[in-house]
Amino acid sequence: MLRLILSLGALMWATTAAGGAWLREEGTAFVATSILQGLDGHSDAALYAEYGLRPKLTLGVKADASMIAGQVSGGSGFAFVRLPVNTGDRPYKLAYEIGVGATLGAETDPLLRTGLSYGRGIKWREKYGWFAMDFAVEWSFGEVPHTVKLDTTLGMGLTDTTKLMMQVFVSSAGDDTSLTLAPSLIWQPRPQKPSYQIGLEAEQGDISLRLGLWQEF
Repeated sequence: MLRLILSLGALMWATTAAGGAWLREEGTAFVATSILQGLDGHSDAALYAEYGLRPKLTLGVKADASMIAGQVSGGSGFAFVRLPVNTGDRPYKLAYEIGVGATLGAETDPLLRTGLSYGRGIKWREKYGWFAMDFAVEWSFGEVPHTVKLDTTLGMGLTDTTKLMMQVFVSSAGDDTSLTLAPSLIWQPRPQKPSYQIGLEAEQGDISLRLGLWQEF
C-alpha cells in the first residue's frame, strides 16, 4: 500500500515537471518556457514540450539558447522520443530517450542524444515528492565535442499549490566540466491553470535568476 501511495504521489507531482522517467499520459501535453538572466548581463532562453502519443511513447522537443544582445550565440535543440523500461512492481521508474538535433549559433553541427532516466516517489512526514536522475550523452558529428550530462532533481510538495525543487546539473564537454546548483519554487494558483517558476542558478560563482511558465493540456 505504501508503495502505491508513493507512486501516485510521485506521479501527481513529477508529471507536472519536465520529463524524466515518467511518461506523459496518452493524449496530454506539457509545455515549459523559461528565461535565465545572469547578473553579469548574459541571458538564456529554454523551451521544453512533450506529448503522450501512446501509453508507452512520449514525443518531445527541447531547446536551450544562449543570448547576447538579443542574438543566439550558442545552445542546442532536439526532437526526441521517450520509452519506458519495464521495472515490474519495483518502486521506481526507468525510461530511455533517443533524439536528434543540432547546435545553435553561428555554426550548426548535427547531434544525436541518448539518455536514461530514473525516478521514484518519496515521502517525508506527511508530504510527498519525487527523486530523479537523468543521464544523457549528446554525440556530436561536427566540430563541437561530445557532451555528457547528469541532472539530479529532488522535489517536494509543500502545499496543494506549491512545490520546492532542488536540482544539480553536471555537464562535461571535452576538457570542460561544470556544476550548477538550481533551487526553485513552483506555484500553481489553481488546478488546470499554468504554474509559475522562480529560481536561482549558481555556476562557478555566477548567480542567475530563472523565471518560467509551465502549462499542461
